[in-house]
Amino acid sequence: MPKLFCVTGNIGSGKSTVCAEFSRLGIPVYYADAAAKRLMQEDPTLRDELVAAFGPRTYTAEGSLDRKWLAAEVFNNPPALERLNGLVHPAVGRDTVAWLKQQPEVPYALYEAAITLEIGQRDRFDGIIVVAAPYPVRCTRVLARDGMTEADFRARADRQWTDERKEAAADWVINNDGRQLLLPQILRLHQALKNA
Repeated sequence: MPKLFCVTGNIGSGKSTVCAEFSRLGIPVYYADAAAKRLMQEDPTLRDELVAAFGPRTYTAEGSLDRKWLAAEVFNNPPALERLNGLVHPAVGRDTVAWLKQQPEVPYALYEAAITLEIGQRDRFDGIIVVAAPYPVRCTRVLARDGMTEADFRARADRQWTDERKEAAADWVINNDGRQLLLPQILRLHQALKNA
């Protein structure tokens, strides 16, 4: 199996943009948030666990995950959020291993997720890449991209480690502040990761 490096960063830092550039270089990327959504919908064991933990309202009568209802249940309820993460993260971990085994011979693969460090999963990876951008830049990006209110952005950002703490925990930092060119940083890191 190839080495697996985590690309993380706070909301609006540009993780997906960075990962898209690595994809263009032929590096496979596992998107943890998308996988979690897919698994909550499709994995029968996880579905049963979610219903047992949160009740039948977790899924609509048609069988779709009621994301809005579940988000309202857990967002301001730390024990419920911890319970949700305790079910979803192991399922994502199993799915990641299966995905990694299916990758062609590549020098390494990437795993994109926002809260890897916050949930204590650093040791699952061969290294941590933090995509960094100042808070005001991130806020502007997210408000323009997602139609989120500034209060919603602040609430999400406040649940993540500070930029400084994340950068201190990183093995590599990609600065995506809009002033430094992104591609040269990615190409340098690509060479370093191929030799890691």
